[in-house]
Amino acid sequence: MDKSLLLMLVAYGVLVVASYFYAFKKDENKAKKGILKGWKQFLNQIPLLVAIFLLVGIFDKFVPKSIVINLVGKGKGFMSVLRASILGSIIMGPASSAYPFGAVLLNKGATIAATAVFLDAWVMVGVVTFPFEVSVFGKKFAVIRNVLAFVGAIVVGIITGLLIAGSAF
Repeated sequence: MDKSLLLMLVAYGVLVVASYFYAFKKDENKAKKGILKGWKQFLNQIPLLVAIFLLVGIFDKFVPKSIVINLVGKGKGFMSVLRASILGSIIMGPASSAYPFGAVLLNKGATIAATAVFLDAWVMVGVVTFPFEVSVFGKKFAVIRNVLAFVGAIVVGIITGLLIAGSAF
């Protein structure tokens, strides 16, 4: 494990433990309820996380590098970021599970911009969750938010590509 990742995990763990010490000192009953709620949310996420990581493994081993380069690789122009944004918009899951998928894309020849667009769209756009979003916030809100998120993912990805790689395409 990378030392910086290990350091971040330790720091995060210390923050969580300190927060729970504070919570128990302030209100033991609420702290216990918080731990129980967090644990239940964690257990609910496990099947989705396992499925996504299995999908990443299948993608890594069965999708040839040539296909990734042809779709979202260098020299494919704006279509590479558009394809990445569409793919990222369709897939759902916790943001943390998108990063391994992004790493596989990069390793298989995707551009920085396309990878950034994919990750941003994964987090910001909700094609699969759109019906639920409409039921909670209304159609107008859901459409406007998702369109702006889709466009925003493309803009942020292009800027990321320009800043890191010196090229968006």
